[in-house]
Amino acid sequence: MMLLDRIVEEKRKEVALASRSRPLSLLEKEVVRAPSVRRFVSHSPTISGHPRIIAEMKRKSPSRGLIRDPYDPEDLAEKYRKGGASALSILTDGPFFGGELGDLSRVRKTPAGEALPLLRKDFILDPYQVWESRCAGADILLLIVRILTQEELRNLLALTTDLSMTALVETHTENEVERALEAGSRLIGVNHRDLDTLTIDLDRGARLARMIPGNVDRVAESGLKTNADFRRMGDLGFSAVLVGESFLASPDPQKALEEFRGALD
Repeated sequence: MMLLDRIVEEKRKEVALASRSRPLSLLEKEVVRAPSVRRFVSHSPTISGHPRIIAEMKRKSPSRGLIRDPYDPEDLAEKYRKGGASALSILTDGPFFGGELGDLSRVRKTPAGEALPLLRKDFILDPYQVWESRCAGADILLLIVRILTQEELRNLLALTTDLSMTALVETHTENEVERALEAGSRLIGVNHRDLDTLTIDLDRGARLARMIPGNVDRVAESGLKTNADFRRMGDLGFSAVLVGESFLASPDPQKALEEFRGALD
């Protein structure tokens, strides 16, 4: 079984268990107390024509294993804020990335979480997870085209919008970009990592960016390590880049982020 299939299988079990212990009817009542939603594109500070940076937070990954130990999401969020991040991506998957939904909720209460939009990065398969994300304080959530039928993608995208959040719709192929556009996506991510082999192909950004209309915001994901990578994505028309492991593996994530940005101000 491929890695992504294993993750999806575990996620379905996780959602079934969560929905029994905390029913959807309860989430629908709790959502009225959720923090107000911030729009990523309009809210985030621009960087002189360069892409915004979504800084990622995770303890480990299937491709690299343990990345950061100890892992303190609240402290890391503040370092990213000081380093110039425009949004924070928080992995909430437990078995494969070492996170939990509580990481997002706790960061939301910090100065960094109040200042910056928060992306819940997980494997969203069910409407329950969208409600769960909103209650936890997410502003953005990830929808991966690869693991959804077209009907599921449309329905989850519509629910995300109904709950005032933004969906970052992740693609890996030309067909997936077409599906994302057909579903009405306004924020499309291009992941440079192959979800089966975990290899990186930065040329994928160049190929797929050409398919995305200028009125749709695009985010470059995975495999970006240097300031040159950052600038290349800007030249390709990406309005934001999502970077994690390059920052997380550094003893000083704030400095690593600043160096990645380079002298932009």
